[in-house]
Amino acid sequence: MLTNEEAKYLLGLKKVLSYPNTTIDLRAKKNRVELISHQDSEYNFWIEITSNQKIILKISIDHLESNSFIGLLRIDFKGGHHNPLNIEDTLPKFLHKYADKWFDPTEAHMHIYVEGYKPLVWAIPLAETDFPTKEINTHPTYPI
Repeated sequence: MLTNEEAKYLLGLKKVLSYPNTTIDLRAKKNRVELISHQDSEYNFWIEITSNQKIILKISIDHLESNSFIGLLRIDFKGGHHNPLNIEDTLPKFLHKYADKWFDPTEAHMHIYVEGYKPLVWAIPLAETDFPTKEINTHPTYPI
């Protein structure tokens, strides 16, 4: 389990592809790419890009730790979600107004790691973040 400060630190590290010539095929249902940070080489990460019939695109950034991974951030386009009702002491103040919020599938949202909760159970509207792409209007075509 990470603290909120540790998760913020890990997210703030500049990351690059472990293998710079990696090809990402957005037609594939799942792509997983390893990332490293030259700022702090003790940590390893991966970014996973998935899509299926329910969610057009899901982008996850995970911290790899001793044969497990900890979700740090995830962005969902066209996927529903319901935030918890309970507010623990570890919940950052900016998330309080989103307690018990339901995101219907038309509202893109960003899941955030919060200490003391299940992984990535808290989300905020993507429109209220600095993520540059706010919506996706087409669905990928899958190879047969």
